[in-house]
Amino acid sequence: MVNYKIVNDKQLIDIGAGYVEVGGDILETKTNQLVLKGLGMRKAKEMVRHLNFGGGFDGFTPEFFLAEREKTLELTEELV
Repeated sequence: MVNYKIVNDKQLIDIGAGYVEVGGDILETKTNQLVLKGLGMRKAKEMVRHLNFGGGFDGFTPEFFLAEREKTLELTEELV
């Protein structure tokens, strides 16, 4: 069963040294939560494959994993 998929796949992600790559976000289909944001397409495909073959929480990622990510992003924005 496919529990994770790539969404927002038309984003341009800065990968450094003046290069950009088309990328996207990883969505957990059962809970409609974004697990990872802003990955390059190659890395996003690699992660979705890994998660769908048992490397994740079988479509039920605990919210504290997502909340910590959001807190980290908010803290980073405040420091800048």
